[in-house]
Amino acid sequence: MTEIPEHLLKRSKERRAAIGGEDAPAAEAAPAADTAPAAAEAAAPAVPAPQAAAVEAAPPPPAPVRPEVAAAQRRRKIPFWAMPVLAGLPLWAYVYQATLEPPPAGEDDPIVLGQAIYGTCAACHGATGGGVGNFPALTGVLETWPDYRDHMMWVRLGSAGWPADTYGANGTTKNGGMPAFDMTDAELAQVVLYERVTFGGLDPAEEEYALLEAIAHGEATFEEGGLGDVSTEAGVDESELAAG
Repeated sequence: MTEIPEHLLKRSKERRAAIGGEDAPAAEAAPAADTAPAAAEAAAPAVPAPQAAAVEAAPPPPAPVRPEVAAAQRRRKIPFWAMPVLAGLPLWAYVYQATLEPPPAGEDDPIVLGQAIYGTCAACHGATGGGVGNFPALTGVLETWPDYRDHMMWVRLGSAGWPADTYGANGTTKNGGMPAFDMTDAELAQVVLYERVTFGGLDPAEEEYALLEAIAHGEATFEEGGLGDVSTEAGVDESELAAG
């Protein structure tokens, strides 16, 4: 094979360069330039891939729950219907109390009991104790009967059984219209206490009030209350009182 002389090759290149412009050598050089990065990449050592992120540490276990807290968490909660029920309790209590019958007023009060008994006396002595017609008034009864024992015996014995000719301590002549009342000791003490407090203004701090109240409650008898020891004005024998 015949070798082409060097000057012919050079001339040929110059001719092609004149025909195709001056970019031909650059164009020819371009492929070589393109191959350089590829070769560089091939020659460059492989970069290792980044390692996977480290696995996160597991969270610590929760702290143990205290027994009282655990019991509170297990306890059943208030049901939804309980709140309306609780809100209605005051109204229910008011209605319930309104349906209760109050105890009879003064069922153990000797003054109230004596007032009921005095209803049979009001026809003659007046509802307010002022007296009706010729019947004596009970206003100022403490002056008329300063000794409560005489007062009680007058009510029990009446004008017919009363031995003296006078009515009370004021020297007034007795009339014959006072009937005897067959009462128990308690009933007699109740009505006499009512008359002496209501019409005479007896002070509850007085000793006789306590004595009459004890007899009115059935806690004492006339003899224990000193009724047997009557005043000399009455002139009533103790045996007459017992018989009465």
